[in-house]
Amino acid sequence: MASCGTQYRISSCNTETRCRILRGSHTYAQGHEWKERRPSGQVFPFHPHYDGRFADKQLGYQERKHALSNLIQTYLATFADLGVETWLMHGTLLGWWWNRKILPWDSDSDVQVSESSMHFLASYYNMSVFHYKTPRIPEGRDYMLEVNPHYVNREQSDKMNVIDARWIDTTSGLFIDITTVRYNHTHPAGKGMLSCKDGHEFRDTYIFPLRDTFFEGTPAKIPFAYKEVLESEYQKKALTLVDYEGHHFDDAKLEWIPVPQQIEL
Repeated sequence: MASCGTQYRISSCNTETRCRILRGSHTYAQGHEWKERRPSGQVFPFHPHYDGRFADKQLGYQERKHALSNLIQTYLATFADLGVETWLMHGTLLGWWWNRKILPWDSDSDVQVSESSMHFLASYYNMSVFHYKTPRIPEGRDYMLEVNPHYVNREQSDKMNVIDARWIDTTSGLFIDITTVRYNHTHPAGKGMLSCKDGHEFRDTYIFPLRDTFFEGTPAKIPFAYKEVLESEYQKKALTLVDYEGHHFDDAKLEWIPVPQQIEL
């Protein structure tokens, strides 16, 4: 039983024909963007935040918001059930800061896990498909956990594989980027330094102990020093700027409202 009170079914990709077909269909290249390949071998390039094995179009504004909300809800519920500690980061954490929701102009989400958690996921759940059927997803939908085979490389020099895993909506092709936080035992700043392959670094006291909260209506976790983390990545202005990317933040509604002249709904 999932944390959101909804049953899901897991298909192991070691036994399911569908998942065996998907195995190996990625090549990991071009920074953190995985090249998606159709059976013909041609790259499907229309948007870097859609998995081309599953997507053939970009979603509209409202449909994308709904799909991303379902994506993070199912991710958080599944990882809670698996006992894997995960927390919001980057633009997703910034969305939490404003109104506990995904920023409406985003087309993906970002989360982090520990190194031991990534080893666990790779060992037992890589390429597993989780089927969710909820009041928000009455038709049912499959979500796949895919671990980058290069996750074992801890070095930041591995620029082609900075994303360690993804949680993928196999209907829309949208996904969540999952990066691993690793202790850097040789960091010049000394003990307690954490780093990711995407270049982000911080002391462990900025991340741990994690704080409990809610995001998109689902229990979630965030870094202990969340404000300092956000200011370090986006600067202080990002925490107060109420007009951005064709949206205005309505304090009364606690919601980013699209400016009609700038956003196609």
